[in-house]
Amino acid sequence: MTDFNYDSYCGIYCGACDIMMTYKTGNSYRLALFWNEATVKSLQKGLGLKYDESQPFKIECHGCKSDLQFVNCRVCKIRDCAVSRKIEHCIDCENYPCNLTAGMKKNEFSLPHTKENHPNMMTIKQAGVDQWLSEQAKKWKCPECTTNFSWYTSSCTNCGSNLDKYSFKFTSFHFILMKIEIFLIPYLHRNK
Repeated sequence: MTDFNYDSYCGIYCGACDIMMTYKTGNSYRLALFWNEATVKSLQKGLGLKYDESQPFKIECHGCKSDLQFVNCRVCKIRDCAVSRKIEHCIDCENYPCNLTAGMKKNEFSLPHTKENHPNMMTIKQAGVDQWLSEQAKKWKCPECTTNFSWYTSSCTNCGSNLDKYSFKFTSFHFILMKIEIFLIPYLHRNK
């Protein structure tokens, strides 16, 4: 079995990802429910990517820097760029911030966890990756019972504590907004 790796190239903490948490715990986390096979195929088609039919669709990921990523993470342009440049984090690149990382800002409204990209990069640069990973591991644990939770968890799956002040919101509105954004991608890319 592949080890889990919570570090990422872009500064998003994989250990709080809804996809990874769904896979690890068997609980259905909010954002993971959004990413079904039809939605992923639609997104990748809109981006001009060929969906890899050779592998069965799974809600499974072991992290950006592992050898087993969720289907969307496997085609991440930021990840591809960092791997090709042989850098551990975007902050290590002479071109940071770039158009790819700036593109994450566009996602902040529909995917609020992406707001953490730049502040996390600054922490990695100033304190080091080990310190950042340690801080993130603490941040994404229930303050009452220390059960891990994901970016969009509103209540602890173990003790039921309210986690709204610690997590981000992924409401029905966000769900609909992302569906619309995925539908519009081919039209937006056509004009570039």
